Amino acid sequence: VAYGGAGGGAGSAIGREPLTKLLFSATLTRSAARLAPLRLERAAYFCVSGARFATPATLREWMLSCGAQDKPLLLLLLLRWMKAPQAKRYWDAPPGGGDGGADGEGGSESGSESGSESGAASGEEEGEGSESGSSREGESEDGIAAEESEGEGGARARRKHSCVLIFTSSVEATRRLAKLLQLLGVSAREYSSAVPAKLRHDTLHAMRIGTAGVVVASDAMARGIDADTIDAVVNYDPPSDIRSYLHRVGRTARAGRKGTSYTILSDSEARPFKQMMAKAGKEWRPLKLPQQRTALAETSPLLDDALSQLPATLVR
Repeated sequence: VAYGGAGGGAGSAIGREPLTKLLFSATLTRSAARLAPLRLERAAYFCVSGARFATPATLREWMLSCGAQDKPLLLLLLLRWMKAPQAKRYWDAPPGGGDGGADGEGGSESGSESGSESGAASGEEEGEGSESGSSREGESEDGIAAEESEGEGGARARRKHSCVLIFTSSVEATRRLAKLLQLLGVSAREYSSAVPAKLRHDTLHAMRIGTAGVVVASDAMARGIDADTIDAVVNYDPPSDIRSYLHRVGRTARAGRKGTSYTILSDSEARPFKQMMAKAGKEWRPLKLPQQRTALAETSPLLDDALSQLPATLVR
C-alpha cells in the first residue's frame, strides 16, 4: 500500500520543487488523527490489492492443530517435515543432526512418490478429513502433502541456505521455546529484547547470509526483521490480531519471492483464530502431517525428557 502527497512549505518558496512524501505499509492506518502528523497535502491513496488485509500471491498459508500439550512436538515434526517431506518415518531423525528444517537437504528426492505415500498413510492412520471451513474445496490431505513436497520441498532443496522464523507471543515464551528446541536437537537461536544487542545483531546477520537455520523471535521483533533467506514463518503462538499476523507472515514471500507460513493451533486457540481470519476475509487452509497422530505419540518420550531438563537451562 502506498500513501503519497506533495507538500510545499519553505522549499517551494525559494523556487525548489515541492517535497513528495511516500509512505508504504502493509497495514496502513485509516485514522485521520494518526495520519495528520505526516502533514500530507493533496494526499493520494493507492492500494495494490482489493482486500484490505491481503498477503502476497506467492505466500502459502497453512494451519495445523493439535492438543496444547503436543504443540512443541508438532513444531519439531513440522521442522523435520519441511526439511525432508519425502521421509517415510521422518520423526525418527536423530536429534542433534541439524533438524532445523532450513537447509533443505534431502528435498531433491522424488516428491510425488513421497506425497502420495505420506498422504495415503495419513488417511489410513487418521481416518478423517481435515476441517474445511474457509479452506479451498477439493484439497485432500494427500494432495496437500504431494503438492507441498513437489513445490516447496523442491525449491527448498535447490536453495541450500534458508531460514525458518518462529514467532511466540512474549519474550519469556521465546526464550523457553528456543531452549526447548535445543534440548530436542534443533539448533535454534533466540531473538528478543532480552538477548544482548550484539547477539541480536549476529543473529540478524546470520539470517541475512543464510546461516541462521531456525530463529525463535518474540512478537515485538517482527517488524525489525528483513532477510530474503526466510523461506518459512511459523506462528507457534497465534497472533493477537490480524495486523500482527500480517507483520509476522510478511517476513517471508517478500519482493516477489515464494514463502510459506504455518500457524500451530491448540484446540482452544483454533476457534478464535479462524474467526479472526474470517473477519479479515482471509482463507485458512488446514494441513495435517503424514501419520501425525502416530508421530506425536512416538516422539512424546523425547518431549518428556526435554521438559525435565528445561528448568536447569533456563537458569541464567
